[in-house]
Amino acid sequence: MTSFLASRADSTPLSVEQSIVPSISDVDLANRLMAGEPWAREAFYRRYVKAVWCTALRLVGDRADADDVVQDTFVEALRDVSKLREPSRMRAWLLQITVHQAHRRFRKRKLMRRLGLERPQEDGLLETLAKPGASTETRAELACIDRVLGRVSASQRFAWMLRHVEGLSLEEVAEACECSLATAKRRIARTARHLEAELGPGAGGGSEP
Repeated sequence: MTSFLASRADSTPLSVEQSIVPSISDVDLANRLMAGEPWAREAFYRRYVKAVWCTALRLVGDRADADDVVQDTFVEALRDVSKLREPSRMRAWLLQITVHQAHRRFRKRKLMRRLGLERPQEDGLLETLAKPGASTETRAELACIDRVLGRVSASQRFAWMLRHVEGLSLEEVAEACECSLATAKRRIARTARHLEAELGPGAGGGSEP
């Protein structure tokens, strides 16, 4: 797919305007994007690509799929930026698109599995994302969590990961997953029960209010 992201390697050096990226607010950045200012697209990508990629990797568990999610997320966001009703909440809006694109990847995986075409996906498992100095016990526990998460639905896994790995509030999880607060709590609780049944009390991340 030819896009802004695909042409990143050929981008021109930062202009004077782009040097203000660290101080420009999301509201101003959104207005610049809506006005069609080319440098704003670069600024938007630079500001959020790391957050989107890390979230995508943890959700889909595979680097190649995460790259696709990032690509599709920014393409959709840049195409639909006029739909952003609250520019001050740009990060939450972008995260919602990321989750939507991650769900699309999971649906594609199901189709590939039915056709016998699925390839292994292990790059983004929690165990492999552990810090280099993590103990053997920690890695073993993360591997156990990975196995349990692999047996729950994508919607439950996403909600639990966004809450307990990404650290989002319950309200932010509900918004990102495009569901009610009650549904988000229910998905997280179901995943927590699976984890605690397999790994013992506290493994699910604690009870939610």
